[in-house]
Amino acid sequence: MANIIVSALLWSLVIVLILFRRAGKERSVLYSAIAIASAMTMSIDDLYIIVDGWFGAHDYIHLVSCIVLMVGVFYFARGVTRVGFLASPWVKLVLGPTALIMACFAVSVGFFLTERHEDVSSTNFMISYGDQVGAALYSISQYAYLGVVLTAMAVTSLRQRRGAGNRREKSLASLFFVGAWIGVALSVDVIWMDISHVAGWLDAMRIGQTLYMPLQMLTFLFLVLGLIIAPITRWLRQTRRSRTMRSHLDRVELLWRNATTARPSVAHAIERRAANDEDRLHRRIVEIRDSALDNTNSFQLTENDRDLLAELEDQLIAGTV
Repeated sequence: MANIIVSALLWSLVIVLILFRRAGKERSVLYSAIAIASAMTMSIDDLYIIVDGWFGAHDYIHLVSCIVLMVGVFYFARGVTRVGFLASPWVKLVLGPTALIMACFAVSVGFFLTERHEDVSSTNFMISYGDQVGAALYSISQYAYLGVVLTAMAVTSLRQRRGAGNRREKSLASLFFVGAWIGVALSVDVIWMDISHVAGWLDAMRIGQTLYMPLQMLTFLFLVLGLIIAPITRWLRQTRRSRTMRSHLDRVELLWRNATTARPSVAHAIERRAANDEDRLHRRIVEIRDSALDNTNSFQLTENDRDLLAELEDQLIAGTV
């Protein structure tokens, strides 16, 4: 059930990122979200058995999912920490491709060193094979890499929080910071279970098992919230801005029509080509001003008209409409 909840949460993130994506913007976070969501979806038992069965039921899908998850986290961390990425050589090394390649190689070696049941998919790979050194290497390599990457992400998020210019940026950096450190705790917990299992410390392993699900859920919850809040907040702000702009357009509608009637121009053609409401409002103010300055017509601005235009011009200049 937990895997289903996590998968649903991650696919919800993917949908939000697609719906609220901005044209021309870098897509690494979106692609990483798709990769992580796909990897976690393969953790759903019934689906895993079906897909792994297509490839001979050798648990190859477990290895593929593991590597896809690592690649997804790699691009996720790079996308989230891009502001301060080059500030620290240590962060640059950890979030570089060399570390990822080495980790994937170690994971693959551990997987193929593990003696697995032939033609039988295991939905609990580490429970079934965790007493083997190969399986321990397989899991420890994965979570050691994830832990180091999330540590780098936490450090960079803290730096971003300190340099944040507003409350929203501080909140987002805080969510990433908390989520990353919980993810580090999750990685430590998994490594503890791996060592305990291969060493035969079953009581110690069970303690780790009780912490695994809560830590996993909290890690994804905080990180997903950090990614979802930004595009939704931006969309709400743009919606509010657009609504305000339409209100201002209505306020100058009659004045603008009187101005363009007194001084015919290409205003209507420009209106149709205007990219957005802000451009339309700016164009209308220009047309009204030009008509008022033209001595060949009888169009005049009242004191209230001047006050209205001055108010809207100030807001356009300040970018607060």
